[in-house]
Amino acid sequence: MTDQFNEDKLAKEKSDPIESSSYRFVKVPVILLSMLIGFGVTFLILRTPNTNMTPGDSRTSSTPNNTVAVAKTGDAHEMDVAALTEKGKRIFTTTCQACHQATGSGIPGAFPPLDGSEWVAGSPKQMAAIVLHGIQGDITVKGQKFSSSMPTFKDQLSSEDIAAVTTYVRQAWSNKASAISADLVESVRTSTQSHNGPWAGEAELKKQTWN
Repeated sequence: MTDQFNEDKLAKEKSDPIESSSYRFVKVPVILLSMLIGFGVTFLILRTPNTNMTPGDSRTSSTPNNTVAVAKTGDAHEMDVAALTEKGKRIFTTTCQACHQATGSGIPGAFPPLDGSEWVAGSPKQMAAIVLHGIQGDITVKGQKFSSSMPTFKDQLSSEDIAAVTTYVRQAWSNKASAISADLVESVRTSTQSHNGPWAGEAELKKQTWN
């Protein structure tokens, strides 16, 4: 009887509780993740201007403050004048400074000044031609006559180097002339390639048509 009683009692007892297999505990992190993603997308849409779903770059382009329009054989051309001038200063220091001095004042009776020079402030093509081919003969600068020679740099300096150094000189000290582009120098290099030797002073330079 006792054995039967125990068997009946065990049969009526409930099994031990086990960890629930319900999905309600899985749904909580999924819901939270969905809310976070939704919040992030909404935040980006509200904070980002010109948001659209079309491919491509929605940013607007702008011209840096240190770029200016420079004549490029008759066309408008943008270039970084600040970077060009900085490069030109380095070239001037190593190539031109010994004669024309760091102040651009030149050496009286020997080498003409560049600061305030009418040749520096004049035609960009003429100045490029002088640096390309050099000059040998009389030239009057700021009312003073000089007879020293300037070597040719067409084989030593690239068109970009000449554009840089002439731009630096035209904007250094008290000079306020426009910048010179490498394209302009290259055009002068091409148009004067048949010229042999340095220019024969200001007399030959004034015979040329630069504009």
